[in-house]
Amino acid sequence: MENILTIDLEDWFHICEVEHLLPRRNWDRLPSTVVADSEKLLRLLEQSGSQATFFVLGYVAEKYPELIRLIHQMGHEIAYHGWDHELIYNLVPNDFRQVLRRGISCIENLVGRRPVGFRAPQWSINDRSVWALEILAEEGFVYDSSMAPLRIIGNESYPRNPWQVSTATGHLWELPPLTLKTPFGRYPAGGSWGLRCLPYPLIKQRVQKLNERHTPALFYFHPREFGGKRSVPGLPPSKKFALHGGIWRSGSQLERLLDDFSFTSIENYLAN
Repeated sequence: MENILTIDLEDWFHICEVEHLLPRRNWDRLPSTVVADSEKLLRLLEQSGSQATFFVLGYVAEKYPELIRLIHQMGHEIAYHGWDHELIYNLVPNDFRQVLRRGISCIENLVGRRPVGFRAPQWSINDRSVWALEILAEEGFVYDSSMAPLRIIGNESYPRNPWQVSTATGHLWELPPLTLKTPFGRYPAGGSWGLRCLPYPLIKQRVQKLNERHTPALFYFHPREFGGKRSVPGLPPSKKFALHGGIWRSGSQLERLLDDFSFTSIENYLAN
């Protein structure tokens, strides 16, 4: 049974809802780490023979085209993550459509293939922006991975396994991240602070149970988790924890997953 590995390809300063601390107009003047951090991650994947889906931010693709080509040449899937980390529920439908078309054009020019998958920054396709699914289907996307079955960022009533969404413009596969059931609600076990702070045996046990039912577990990582910690003065405590909580365990958690399980991209999973 192959599980699914995904990477949100963005830089350390692509943090949602802190425009007052990291305004977009200043991004080009900040020291980027995305290439060096991504190269560390790519070495881990190469050593294990694993394939992954890289959800590429348009801003990164435009600035570092050779990185995108390298990822593609190494056999990984290039999907789309929005242009400059915009939250989808803060956009109007026509603006979202233009964001999609800009990214499709950029990625297709770089690797010769248009992306078939999308992930919204901060899982921001939810009850406030479900209209986005119709636009994704209409613009030719095959799947989305933006609806988290979690409180606050999503809705715990969303399906927890891959499922097909029917819209007025066509069908779309939806692939949610791994979560765990707790007495306090669902826990985000598939990535970020949730994965980093969870004892590895619990993760392994959950993945094994899913695989016994022929269901894949979907994990997600960010390149910044494999580089040096970058401080942002004034960052709210909740954001600090989400970004840096248990970050020293990112590499070891991923290495153990790669040792114990097989991983592939979303595109390969759907094809098989």
